[in-house]
Amino acid sequence: MSASSRPESDLPGQGDATESARRPEHDDRFEELRQTGYAFVDLVLDYFKGIEGRRVYGPMSPMGMDDLFSEELPEEGCSYQDLVQETRAKIFPNTMAIGSRRYFGMMNPAPLPIAVLADALCSAMNQNAASWRHAPAGTAVEKRVIRWLCDLFGLPETSFGTLIDGGSLANITGLKLAINRALGRHLSQLDDLSPPGPEIAKLTFYVSDQGHYSFIKAVDLLGLGRGQLRRIPTDDIYRIDLAALERSIEDDLAAGLKPCCVIGIAGTTNTGSIDKLAELARIARKHACWYHVDAAYGGAVILSDRYKPMLQGIEEADSITVDPHKWFYMPFSAGGILVREGDFLRQSFLVHPEYYMEKVKAGDDGEAEEFDEFGRRIVPDPRGFHMGDKVNFFQYGVAGSRRFNALKVWMSLKLAGRKQIGEWVDNDIYLARLLAALLRRESDFALLGPNTLGVCNFRWEPRNPDGSVRFDDETTDGLNRQLQEQVEREGDAWFSYTDLRGRTALRVNVENRRMRRENIERLVRVIRRTADRILAGPGPNQP
Repeated sequence: MSASSRPESDLPGQGDATESARRPEHDDRFEELRQTGYAFVDLVLDYFKGIEGRRVYGPMSPMGMDDLFSEELPEEGCSYQDLVQETRAKIFPNTMAIGSRRYFGMMNPAPLPIAVLADALCSAMNQNAASWRHAPAGTAVEKRVIRWLCDLFGLPETSFGTLIDGGSLANITGLKLAINRALGRHLSQLDDLSPPGPEIAKLTFYVSDQGHYSFIKAVDLLGLGRGQLRRIPTDDIYRIDLAALERSIEDDLAAGLKPCCVIGIAGTTNTGSIDKLAELARIARKHACWYHVDAAYGGAVILSDRYKPMLQGIEEADSITVDPHKWFYMPFSAGGILVREGDFLRQSFLVHPEYYMEKVKAGDDGEAEEFDEFGRRIVPDPRGFHMGDKVNFFQYGVAGSRRFNALKVWMSLKLAGRKQIGEWVDNDIYLARLLAALLRRESDFALLGPNTLGVCNFRWEPRNPDGSVRFDDETTDGLNRQLQEQVEREGDAWFSYTDLRGRTALRVNVENRRMRRENIERLVRVIRRTADRILAGPGPNQP
């Protein structure tokens, strides 16, 4: 409804607001909203229904996209009908078809419909899940989701955590906690205003060379030098080399440095490899290091009865990154960090703005003690960590204002249940292994990596009639990139390529509860057909 068509009583400064609220036109607006809501639900269903019938990724360019949406800021609003139609015409054809059974890209799942609807409800309620007073039910739901996740990973009753935007922020948070533990300082020490001093420059952190790029961001954001992050080489299936890790720690100790944090990866982005988590826990404890596990991707196998043992040792972690918006089939965003000592997480982020209604003063040990608005000291509930507490999640992480992201996770876990989601994870792993088995039948495709989870890495290596490799490594790299780019351009499927040991590898990720065997068989046919066409043509990357 444009401004010019609004009733006069609804314009600022005109009419009586209370009287206006009683008038029938407000009921009309609810009916208008209902009809608009139906139109948007239809739009979502049209997207879901049409996703298999169109290109996974069409030929588009940044210039073309900018031109498509080029317009001045509208002075007058358009109708809902026009907006829906423009969305259908301009946005649907120009998006990556994540959710398609022909999409095998990054860790972007086909989202559960209940989670999509929950996001709409979340926006309607517009709760600020930063504090209990602004989102009492939202806080209770997030506490419950965190408890479920902590229990799944075998963390003790003292554990806690928070939902955040994604794995990168969770990894940065994990390293901040490691620094606080190593330096013996945190925000709840109200009287400690001293800078960290030279000791922070001595801290060292250890992760495999397959670790996520967020750890490089983390050391920079946390005021460390990039050289303080040790990138440890990996073994033949891309797990951190334990002997090399031990040598690096011993060398740092001999140089007068302070090993601070050992990082394990439970499902690398490149290959899905899982480090030997129990052994890493032992090494971390031996050297009094914080033990952080990045389980943003592979953490979902904790839901599986069959594959849960892959994560043996994760229960020893001090902090765990987990991303429900990956393999729990949630839409973005729903990341999280779980911490073995929940109160240490709180101490590390504890701030008390002037408008915060619970009051704080330093206790005998110099650390903060909270009092309610009536001056009574807040005593922990004996039923368990944070049971009965007014948790304020802004005191457990970087974010201030926070979306009620726990709603979609809670609704999805309630509706589907742990067992069903675990079976979907099982099926994705089966399909990735099926792809590996089918590629083994092709003489000119070589498998790379462990193919442990839902990731399958392989390399196209054209052969001569005698079975020898036809081209040198550099030419073969170019042919693999050309294969991926041609499949992408034609829109028959979408997968990525990556770099493994300096060579280009094709990478397929299966993360779609609707995918079946025939979708994998079709992918192999697309790859085979495209490879044959490249060799039959002039091929710009051929010698």
